[in-house]
Amino acid sequence: MKPYGNFRKLYEALRRYDSQQAAVQRMEDLAEIEEIWRFYEKLSIDELRLIAAAIKKTEAQLGYIPFCFSTVPFVFLVFSAKLSTVITSSLLVLVSAIAVLTAAAIFLIHRHFTHKSYNAMHLHIVETLLHIKKDESEQEDQKTTTTNEMTEPLSSLSCRSASSASSS
Repeated sequence: MKPYGNFRKLYEALRRYDSQQAAVQRMEDLAEIEEIWRFYEKLSIDELRLIAAAIKKTEAQLGYIPFCFSTVPFVFLVFSAKLSTVITSSLLVLVSAIAVLTAAAIFLIHRHFTHKSYNAMHLHIVETLLHIKKDESEQEDQKTTTTNEMTEPLSSLSCRSASSASSS
């Protein structure tokens, strides 16, 4: 999936097609989202609840890894006496250490936000499907109770008419 940054770029890509339906069908990113949606749609409410909890757990843990990997080396550089003497004596070592640590920090930050966006997308899909399936099950329950309420008076009437017919 391409990181658009904003929806305007996706919108502009969709406008290039003559038909909106063809545009949506041809966009690889939207096809991937539809595939994910269809996968989650097949699951039951209980399975979706478990997945939503797992996504929430992962979402809470995402920020620690880039933070640790990007700050721990700087802490070693600042507080290690031997490292600081080696680095101050050689400018090339200092520049290469800063370049490597900066590249690692940028990579980890990019990775963090990519994972965070995928988590947000999956969580949105799962929560939306949970809401839809919950509403559907409530509607089915209401239909069942309405049907049961309608059949109960009829059965009691038939019992009464059968008992009155047998007594006459």
